[in-house]
Amino acid sequence: MLNENIKRLREEKGVTQLDMAKSVGTSAKTVMNWESGKTEPKASELILIAKRLGVSVNEILGREQNPHEKLIEKISSAIGDFNESEIESLSIMVEGLYLRNQSNKARNNFSSSKTR
Repeated sequence: MLNENIKRLREEKGVTQLDMAKSVGTSAKTVMNWESGKTEPKASELILIAKRLGVSVNEILGREQNPHEKLIEKISSAIGDFNESEIESLSIMVEGLYLRNQSNKARNNFSSSKTR
């Protein structure tokens, strides 16, 4: 399945085996071996493959993707352009949302336990 995913994603993105090999720092023969299932890439190579193809390692591995993964990646990328003050403000907002969420969960659990 890993070999099929690598090949499918590479072809969908219009990347040649040679381009992939250059991005990962290996040979086109090695990429061919991955895609045929003769060998598998190392974890460090999987990261480079994912980066080259613009997908997550989980997608290459065929694991279920977090429905919010794209949003998380977008936020993570944006944070790179933030200054310290903006990062601190974001941190405070996230912490506030987290606490509100936990409070709502606790309130709902308490309410449902009273009605039993």
